[in-house]
Amino acid sequence: MVINIIICVVSVVLMLRGAFLILKMGLLWMLHCRIIKSYDRKTHGKVVDIETQVKSDGMNITDVCIPKIKYKLEGEDEKCCQFLPSNLKSGEENNIYLYPKQYHIDDKVTILYDKGKANDMFVLPRMQLMRLLVNQFVPGCFFILAAILGLCFVF
Repeated sequence: MVINIIICVVSVVLMLRGAFLILKMGLLWMLHCRIIKSYDRKTHGKVVDIETQVKSDGMNITDVCIPKIKYKLEGEDEKCCQFLPSNLKSGEENNIYLYPKQYHIDDKVTILYDKGKANDMFVLPRMQLMRLLVNQFVPGCFFILAAILGLCFVF
């Protein structure tokens, strides 16, 4: 009897954890889609240098990585090399910025840009969607499946 209660409690905890991971993945996916829709062109580049800045919002201090990217824009012959921002302002009224992972030299990145606006570019790490799938969706589904199997064992 006690073992059945423990299995039920663990199953509910696993179910909530799995649902949280899948919900988090959905929110990150919506943010990624919003970023992709904001820019009309895409190219690939490589990190050749990294500048680190310290940002503070009053309460928290964050190290921000600004990668120097070597890339080639569509229709241009020469490769450009410049420091590109890898943060995204998430709203007009508030000052919330989303800072991605720390970059390393020789990392491959995807650069999103607008053809009309030369300075409007955004850097995304490559394989971001696969990491999102592996880090959020797969464990979330595993936790939910384990919870269902645990509840089936009890009942």
